[in-house]
Amino acid sequence: MTCHSKLNRKLNFFGGLIMRLYQKVLLAGMALLSLNVAAQTTSAKTLDEIKEAGKIVLGTNAEYPPFEWVEMVDGEQEYLGIDLDLARMIADEIGVELVVSDQAFNALIPAIQAGKIDMAIASMSYTEERAEQVDFSEVYFETKNLFAVPVDKVGNYTSLEDFASVKIGVLKASVQEQMIKEQYPETEIVSMNKNGDLIESLKSGRIDAVLMDNVVIYQYETLNSDSIAVVGELALEDGSFGNAVALEKGNDELKAVIDQIILEAIETDELSKIVDKNIELSTKSQD
Repeated sequence: MTCHSKLNRKLNFFGGLIMRLYQKVLLAGMALLSLNVAAQTTSAKTLDEIKEAGKIVLGTNAEYPPFEWVEMVDGEQEYLGIDLDLARMIADEIGVELVVSDQAFNALIPAIQAGKIDMAIASMSYTEERAEQVDFSEVYFETKNLFAVPVDKVGNYTSLEDFASVKIGVLKASVQEQMIKEQYPETEIVSMNKNGDLIESLKSGRIDAVLMDNVVIYQYETLNSDSIAVVGELALEDGSFGNAVALEKGNDELKAVIDQIILEAIETDELSKIVDKNIELSTKSQD
């Protein structure tokens, strides 16, 4: 056998070995990809599955007093607020433990779709765009949207048109962000993950105004009365339908339970008491 033919045999052997290794790696990669896709499309738990698990997972963004915020009690985080009280009512009615998952506001709907949380209660307004991605409960709280500006600049704003040429701060992925994009297409928008950061940016002059719902913005005005003021007579219409609980599309049994709890709490005035309690509590806790 010539050296040339021996060389060819060796090349053929190693070429085949490399090809077989490549095929194995390719198959392994495809398997991992399939597992990843499956993990991303896991459904949220049904009502029966929640009962069987003994817990319901709430997604919220605890940066929005009086709706949700965090306090340290005996060295541990305690979640408080209107939305947390509503979530506890839901968990108690079902007879399970409430587990809180605190995340960025713009991560809540993807978390529902991925089955990582069972519901989101985070002062989230119903909109047609969101309703294409998740289902919503009955509305539990109606709000309107107001601007806050530096206290020494409040006289500069006498009409909604005065906000068309200023830098406006909004919560990322919020209905307020969408409103500013639609109604003030030429203005500069600054989107942040936390309302507290927006208020600090307003106080430091990095932005000229912030837009939030009326309950929250008046809360921040109370806590920062020496530096910011709400332009209370100028409410921006948003076409939203108020705050509601978001949950996975088609999770009808869970939605029915939540709807019943909300409607009964409104009828008995329990929800109004929860709102008043948390407005007072959040004001005291942040003094």
